[in-house]
Amino acid sequence: MNRLFIIGIGRSGSTLLSKTLGSHPDCLDNPEIPLFSFFYKALRNNRFNSKRNHLVVRFINAMKRRHPGHPWQIQPEEIAQIPRELDYFSYMNQLSTLFTSDSTSEKNAQGPKWIIDKNPVNTIHAHHFLKEYPQTKAIFLVRDPRANVASRIQSVNSVHGRNNHWILNAIRWKRYNRHFHHLRRDYSSQIYLLRYEQFVTHPQQTIDELCAFLGLSPMKIDEIATWNPSGHNETNARLNKKYVDLNQPISPRAVEQWREVLDLRQQETIEFICRNEMYKFGYECETNATAYIPLTLQIIAYWYDLKEKLLFHLPSSLKLKRLE
Repeated sequence: MNRLFIIGIGRSGSTLLSKTLGSHPDCLDNPEIPLFSFFYKALRNNRFNSKRNHLVVRFINAMKRRHPGHPWQIQPEEIAQIPRELDYFSYMNQLSTLFTSDSTSEKNAQGPKWIIDKNPVNTIHAHHFLKEYPQTKAIFLVRDPRANVASRIQSVNSVHGRNNHWILNAIRWKRYNRHFHHLRRDYSSQIYLLRYEQFVTHPQQTIDELCAFLGLSPMKIDEIATWNPSGHNETNARLNKKYVDLNQPISPRAVEQWREVLDLRQQETIEFICRNEMYKFGYECETNATAYIPLTLQIIAYWYDLKEKLLFHLPSSLKLKRLE
């Protein structure tokens, strides 16, 4: 089993992509849980760490408490059955097969070729994984920043619950997508750039190209079954909305929907912040205005990235106490 990292800033279609690829018989889609990156620094060189299972169980229990709507079927006794002599990469792959209610299916019994690890924060750490494990690959998702920010505005207005300022999200779009150019320079054979707009306007062509990139047999996107939210907490509005959205047909209308959400000032500000990166990814600006960007928001965006980098290197015991 190899690991496929789906990276890029959130609200870029990563959930839709991971669920689509996860329906392939040779792929296993994991929940969005940063397990691989959380323990990477602490455990990757400790093959016979007697505390490894205990630490992982603590992490999973803490995540269950923080996200009670997710139907993780994994049990501590299942984790204890994973052979202790496995290296970190093999151990995490074995662990990943337990993170699904479909664990007794024929797909898992045969063993998937790819474990799909979809988590935006891995964007910041992906160079570590790609370098140490050359057999891994990554799909870097990018979406028009105007559509990305508009999607976040809509999610705040509905059920997402985040209160990040829209300018802050534009700054973070710029900072996150800068990582792609370094990854492409150093790991060109392991990374695939996918524009969200390409996926929603030409889904079958996109899936064909991704299957070729991953060495998978072709799959028909119109034969993919709808995603079943059974087992999720019915009171979790965010999860319910996510699965309702996933069961809708892929709509090209999502490409231009930002025009109905953003006003002119928001569009001008987003384009001012993201202009250089937009051109690099093939997005055209429609305005040429300058905008005032509060220093406070710039500092917050920098702190978010710095915090993720610091947490990545902290001892797992400290991170677990913080999580718990």
